[in-house]
Amino acid sequence: MERLRNATNSIFNYGQTVAREHTTALVASGTGLAPATAPITGPAILGAVGFSAAGPVAASFAAAWQSSIGVVQAGSLFATLQGAAMGGAAAGTFTTASNIGIGMVGSVAVGKQWTDIKKRLWMKHDSEHFEEAGYYDQLKITKTWQTTHKCLTLMIC
Repeated sequence: MERLRNATNSIFNYGQTVAREHTTALVASGTGLAPATAPITGPAILGAVGFSAAGPVAASFAAAWQSSIGVVQAGSLFATLQGAAMGGAAAGTFTTASNIGIGMVGSVAVGKQWTDIKKRLWMKHDSEHFEEAGYYDQLKITKTWQTTHKCLTLMIC
């Protein structure tokens, strides 16, 4: 039981570290994940609120909404959602949303890789500079990199 507790604590600590160090990447990829799953979740959500291929399901939210509207106008939100549930032109919206979400998640992954590469290049440059000067201190290299990175990112020097 102790090993399981230690493993669980280790996993939580790692997750917290990742969340602290990569907050922006997590937010952006999480935001992109929602539309990326639209082709799966969209029809499920429409079905859950009462939109079906045959029309609004009796005694559902969609049926109550339709009865409150009266005559449904073409192009209205209700008509668009019902058309998507029936597999009409609006169903393509799910695919478009999915493509946008996948693009967002991919952009975050590429951006994260690029940031890591830049960080390694700065660390290498700084370490070579400190060695040439005759002293090598890892803490000093890290602080110099952080200061330089802040200057470049925020334009504050």
